[in-house]
Amino acid sequence: MSNRVEKQNVARFWHRWAVALTVISLGVGAVTLPAFAIGTGDMGGDHLTAIKTGALYPEGLEYNAKTGKFLLASFREGAVYEVGQDGKHRLLVEDDRLTTGMGLRVDAKRNRLYVVSSDVGISVRQSSEGKMMKASLGVYDLTSGEPINFIDLGSLRPTGEKHIANDLAVDPDGNVYVTDSLAPVIYKVDPQGNASIFLEDKSRFTGKGFNLNGIIYHPDGYLIVAKKNEGVLFKVPVADPTSFSQVEVPQEFVGADGLILLKNNSVAVIANRASGVLNDAVFSLSSADDWQTAEVTGQYTFANDGYPTTGIVKDGQIFVVHSKINRLMTENDQEKAEGYPQRATIQQVGTVKP
Repeated sequence: MSNRVEKQNVARFWHRWAVALTVISLGVGAVTLPAFAIGTGDMGGDHLTAIKTGALYPEGLEYNAKTGKFLLASFREGAVYEVGQDGKHRLLVEDDRLTTGMGLRVDAKRNRLYVVSSDVGISVRQSSEGKMMKASLGVYDLTSGEPINFIDLGSLRPTGEKHIANDLAVDPDGNVYVTDSLAPVIYKVDPQGNASIFLEDKSRFTGKGFNLNGIIYHPDGYLIVAKKNEGVLFKVPVADPTSFSQVEVPQEFVGADGLILLKNNSVAVIANRASGVLNDAVFSLSSADDWQTAEVTGQYTFANDGYPTTGIVKDGQIFVVHSKINRLMTENDQEKAEGYPQRATIQQVGTVKP
């Protein structure tokens, strides 16, 4: 089946199965914390914003405040969908150069949408670089979805090195920072599209399985980066990245995937599973010393094999996407993936307090 025909079939599936989105506040079971109210129950009931996806398996989640709509990056299809709270949707980005849709980020100031693309080997489209060999960044017009630039990050590295470009952060000047879960680096792309190696550390950024993953920019001039297989966080000063340090936290968040900056002193860590450890939870962290150290202030645990990946803050509410991507990665069978009664879910798990 051609990619174009498959896209048409997927679009028809969306048309048949799209459901109205209803955002409902957390009720019984929520606890109020200093900067973060987070649920303590499991998934289900009226706390869900659910979308039928036809085995698109969204991994990345963003929110466009200009339109009031969610943005989803498809792990399997390599595309970006815009979804309203009334259930209406449209294919925003369709680019044959996108393989596995990973993290995505809105730059509202420049009306840009950044999408990280890799090749995990389970997408409907394969890359010319091959499985685990692609690292790229797509730049698109936020309104139209039209391509602006497409940047090969893997070419900055030695030939034959494996890559999974994963997540990204954007600073106020429009610089983009991209993590690589297999290569021990963080890339930097300036607003003109010039790419470079921002930071490399073969000692701390390597290990078994996925390494660097979630990343956020802090307004005080540094990045906070998660290492998935160990469940630790790093603080990386933008002006002096080699002086990075590990944030001291009383526990590890093995499976750490996405990060959300809630306030300057509050971060949410979305952890699924890695290194034989199952978390499937969102942890709220607070720091009183500019992220030299942090403490855990709350936790929301998912049930039923949720596999949460990333999240955003929308109107003070914290949303996380989960679509059981682990099933797709485990089965590695596109025909079975087509047959899954898959429902991706954008779920509210907490509220940022004023």
